[in-house]
Amino acid sequence: MGEVVSKKRKMKGLTTVDIVLMAILAIVNGVALTYLAMLNQMLTAIGGPILTSVTLGLYAVSGVLAGYIIRKPGAAFFTLTLAGVIQVLSGNPNGLISITAATTDGLGAEIGYALFRYKRWDWLSTAVAGLLTIPAWFVISAFWFGYYTWGWTILIIAFCVRLVSGVILAGWLSKVLGDVLTKIGILNGFQIAKDAKKKRRIANGSDYQAR
Repeated sequence: MGEVVSKKRKMKGLTTVDIVLMAILAIVNGVALTYLAMLNQMLTAIGGPILTSVTLGLYAVSGVLAGYIIRKPGAAFFTLTLAGVIQVLSGNPNGLISITAATTDGLGAEIGYALFRYKRWDWLSTAVAGLLTIPAWFVISAFWFGYYTWGWTILIIAFCVRLVSGVILAGWLSKVLGDVLTKIGILNGFQIAKDAKKKRRIANGSDYQAR
């Protein structure tokens, strides 16, 4: 069963601590992606849009992870948008188009979480958030980088590879990272930790009643 947040919890706006975490994730991810972009240029030269599509999910990790940890509207979108700016400032070889890519990725992740009304946080919701980071940018990049010249067969295969990458590397990897950091205690004070604590209390109460 999915982890569903009680409807009684009133959704609050982003706090200063939330924004600081978003900035940290954006900076780390943005700088890392600058180097990944260089790698992807080589992968594109070797295997075209199919090979380079394998790593595409990594571009959206910061946003999907921020959304999963903070669990408030806007966290995923603004984190990825900032990550795009960081990529440009850190010398991403793709230049300003990196901001467009990050913004569309962030919008997709945000829509993914919004579909569950920011109340479900599990493998399904993170998978959907990761999945939806792919379509919009795929269409843009197909024309921007000339992928359309490869023909429909390769484009469809590349799109499917990117969808899988989005689910696994953007969605599920973010969930694993968020859960691990929560267990370590690094995320105390964020909504993910509060929800985990509440879930444990409910589970302990059920165990007690069963005895």
